[in-house]
Amino acid sequence: MRGERARRVLFIGLSARGHGGIQRFNRRVIASLATLGVPTVTAMRAEDAPMRFARRVLSGVLGAEPILIGHINLLPLALLIRLLRPRARIILFAHGIESWGDPAYRPVRWWEPAMLRHVVHRVAIVSRYSMSRMAGAFALDEGTFVLFPNAVDLPDAPVRAEGETILTVARLQAGEREKHVDKLVRALPLLPTARLMVIGDGPLRAEYRTLAVQLGVEARVALPGAVSDIALARAYAEARLFALPSSKEGFGIVYLEAWARGLPVVGSCFGAAGEVISDGVDGFTIDPADVGALAHALGRLLNDRRLADRMGAAGRLKVERHYTGAAFTRNLEALLYSDMPLTGMT
Repeated sequence: MRGERARRVLFIGLSARGHGGIQRFNRRVIASLATLGVPTVTAMRAEDAPMRFARRVLSGVLGAEPILIGHINLLPLALLIRLLRPRARIILFAHGIESWGDPAYRPVRWWEPAMLRHVVHRVAIVSRYSMSRMAGAFALDEGTFVLFPNAVDLPDAPVRAEGETILTVARLQAGEREKHVDKLVRALPLLPTARLMVIGDGPLRAEYRTLAVQLGVEARVALPGAVSDIALARAYAEARLFALPSSKEGFGIVYLEAWARGLPVVGSCFGAAGEVISDGVDGFTIDPADVGALAHALGRLLNDRRLADRMGAAGRLKVERHYTGAAFTRNLEALLYSDMPLTGMT
C-alpha cells in the first residue's frame, strides 16, 4: 500500500494503562492515530478479557492495513494474522531489552527468528543500538528495521533551582543493576556539597540506602520510592542536573524527559544513551565503571551554572526538533505510508 491512505489500522498491544514506558508508548500510538484521523481498532491483551481480546483481533484484522504489533511477545498473533491475511503488511514495534535476546531477561524462542523473517514486514525500533542487538540475536538483516524514536510531552521551560541536587529516575528492581545508580551514591564522597535524589522503587532501594550509610553520605541521599506526578515534576524543578549512568538503555526516554525540563544530563557511553546524548553538547557520557570520571562530569555541571544551563537548553532544543508528540505523529504517518521518510535521531 505504498503511498495509499490506510483504510483501517489494527493495533495490538499488551497494555496502554499505567506509567511504564511501553504503556506510554502505546497511548502515544493510539493518540497519534486519532490525530491522523485513521480509523483504528485497538486490542490490549492485559486490559481486555480473553474472549473480548480475541474478538477485537479477529474483527479488526479483516480489512486492516497495516497491522501494528506492539510487543515481541505478541508474535504468535502475527503468524495467525499472516495465515488469515497473507498479503497484509505487519509492523512490529520493538523497544529495548525485551528484543535483545538477553537470556537473563527474555531469551530468544527457537521459532522467533524465522517468524520475524517471514511473517513481519518491518520492525520499528527505538534506536540503532537496539537495532544492532536485535539483529544479532534474531539473525535479522538490518534492512528489516526502521528507526522509530520515542517522544515526550514538552512542558513549559522551568526556572532552574539554585541548589546542587542530582536527580535520577529509575526502576530499582533486582535486575536493574546495570543502571548503575549505585555509582551515583559512590560519587557523592567526591562531591561534598551535592545531594542525590533517587526516585523509583524496588529491592535495590534498601541496598542503596545501606550503601549511603556505609559511605557516610546518608544525609545527602534521598530515596523516596515511587512518587506522584506532582512530586516528580517538583523534583525535576528542584534539580540542577539529571544523571543515569545506565549501560542497558534501549533508548533512554528519561534523558528526553530531563531535557524537556531544561536539565543537562549525564549518562553512560554504552548502550543507546551514548547514541541519544551528544557528549559535550547537551550532557556528558562516561564509563559507569569509572566513578572518578562520573564525579568529574557531575562536578562540572554542579559548579558551572552557565555550562549546565547551556547544555540543558541544547537538550530542550533537541527534544523540540525531534522528540515531541508532533514528531512522533509525523513518524507514525511515515511508517503507515512507507514512501514517506521518517525523521528522528541525530
